[in-house]
Amino acid sequence: MIASRLSGAFVITLTTAQMMAPVNASAQDALLKATTLPSQATNDLIRSLPEVGAKAWASEKPVFRDLVVDQNNLNAAGKQKLETSDGEQKTVPFVVPNSMIIKFDSDVTPAQVDDYLKSNNLPVIQKFENIGAVQVKTDISKYFQSEITDKNANESILRGMNQAIDSFKKDPRVLSATPDVFLSDKAASEEDVDARNMIEPDVITGTSGAALAPTIDWGVQDIEADKLWSMPGANDGTIFGVMDVGFSRHEDLSFINFPDTDADNHGNHVAGIACGLHNSKGIEGVLPNCFVRARSGDVFFQSGAQTPELRFVILFSQILATLNNFVAGEDDVSTYNVSLGYNWRSNFGINPDLPESGAWRSLVESQGVILVSILEAANKDGKVIFSAAGNDSKKGETPISSKYASPFNWAALAARDEGIENGVIVAAHDTAGKRANFSNVDADISCPGVDVISSLAFDGQSNPSNSSYGKMSGTSMASPYCASAHVLFRLIRPEYTGVEAVKCMISSGVSGDAAAPMLKLTKALAKCPPKS
Repeated sequence: MIASRLSGAFVITLTTAQMMAPVNASAQDALLKATTLPSQATNDLIRSLPEVGAKAWASEKPVFRDLVVDQNNLNAAGKQKLETSDGEQKTVPFVVPNSMIIKFDSDVTPAQVDDYLKSNNLPVIQKFENIGAVQVKTDISKYFQSEITDKNANESILRGMNQAIDSFKKDPRVLSATPDVFLSDKAASEEDVDARNMIEPDVITGTSGAALAPTIDWGVQDIEADKLWSMPGANDGTIFGVMDVGFSRHEDLSFINFPDTDADNHGNHVAGIACGLHNSKGIEGVLPNCFVRARSGDVFFQSGAQTPELRFVILFSQILATLNNFVAGEDDVSTYNVSLGYNWRSNFGINPDLPESGAWRSLVESQGVILVSILEAANKDGKVIFSAAGNDSKKGETPISSKYASPFNWAALAARDEGIENGVIVAAHDTAGKRANFSNVDADISCPGVDVISSLAFDGQSNPSNSSYGKMSGTSMASPYCASAHVLFRLIRPEYTGVEAVKCMISSGVSGDAAAPMLKLTKALAKCPPKS
């Protein structure tokens, strides 16, 4: 099966770099006093629990609860609308009614966890023992029954999700709970990109088989990565891992153990931003000596929508499992990038910042609390997670905050209030140094995200190709730019910890008209000289 031309439901990039210095004792003590993580005994108990397994659970084919999309508010792939041939509106899958993800309080004992699951008859689908969480089988469809006060079907679903959250959180052993919902990629839409529609990539070459002459994308020069390439350490070998819906072999990418995966433009594009080979053709990525470790995520559901940004969606539980496994299991990985979110405006016509959107924000918070534990666990190991600010904003309107664009952004801000500073939110700017129309604000740093040239999996006729290149726009392009720049900085300044490197990068930024300080790597190195 060949995937849609832009079906990247999520991206997690991971990089191998020098291990970071350990957290000092006093800082670690302060962190542990406010921990959200379970005790080792509780961790062991959760690990020992029998589980159904995510694939077995997914094979049961639950009935998805859909949201009805207001096509007048939907900004989807140019002329394509979510409508049927007779003009009726289509629905978009949103929530799975036969599971919940439960995050236990850090003070809970193993006996309390065991009793909670048994007394409530909650079989475990999968376990996240290191953060004290589980996904369980349970029927929450009763919460979605229409009530006389509901204005429409969407309101019934939203009310039901929040009632389910509140019901599970009433138990003092539960810190947070969330239904399993779908998330999608952060692609920018036509109306919000000045030049053209970048959801369908603008193919530069590949239709005739002619190789693209060696090209350095404007983004590489904008962050000044090319000025670092001759410095000691910059050319050290680096593994840059990318998890996406799919990948394709490409003349400008060097894969390690290429996976069994569908071909997809989004995975190749993100990989090329970081790892485009410095050879005699194609684009040159941020990292001069880089190998791609590709991981293809399971797509449990295809919506059937014709618009690329809605065809592939992925469950929050899948993202949680993937990121948790990477953070907990990859000792040689220190930098992560997450490009996913709800795309409230483009997918659902929702502005999450409006007063009437409080129920939507509550859903994000319930998931964000769980992800704070991911950040805390990563922070203990000196790891940094970059997340895309989101593409909910529109030209001529008040920009939307990144906080509720994705649960990862919310978690980064919430963790920071607790002294955990390893979550970094990335906005996008254009070649003029202005905030991209689509880019959300309230980010930590800004990287290039408009008309970014990189490798693709398909040519202009949608045929598989190993030599195609094209432009895409979105904060999902900006985020891997910043993440790979973080790796490059630490190759040259290995004595700096991950969080220290982030602070160096942010302090180097030029504000201008961007949503956040624009990364300038030479200035970052100047502000943070080698430690004696």
